[in-house]
Amino acid sequence: MLRRLVISAFAFLMLAACSEPRARETFLRSDGSGEYSFHVELNDTTASYTLSFYTAIDRVDSADTLVSFPMHIIWRAPSGRFFSETVYYPADSLRVCYRRGLIPGESGSWTLSVSVAPEPQGMRGLGLIVERDAKD
Repeated sequence: MLRRLVISAFAFLMLAACSEPRARETFLRSDGSGEYSFHVELNDTTASYTLSFYTAIDRVDSADTLVSFPMHIIWRAPSGRFFSETVYYPADSLRVCYRRGLIPGESGSWTLSVSVAPEPQGMRGLGLIVERDAKD
């Protein structure tokens, strides 16, 4: 009986270890072009997701007056359909919530193309965090 219980507990732990992580993070180093492309797996159309961007900007001049910078974002769905928008990233923030409660219209691999033009001087790169929201 104890042996069955130990084997069952071990099997449960193995299954839990194989589950999909709740969050994924990708950071792309700047090459100076201001162009970034992220591939995002949104495989559950019944789940909601939170997406956040993060960056670090080395301030070169103490008189720097950069308050925010534009990011032109193009979403490409697995089917090829796309949506674009421009949002502004506050330059003094390390991490910014971009979308909360996002429910994908299609399951699969999405592409987020981000253009930061002009790229702020001293920008190290851009990261994306995709978190699957906890179900209530």
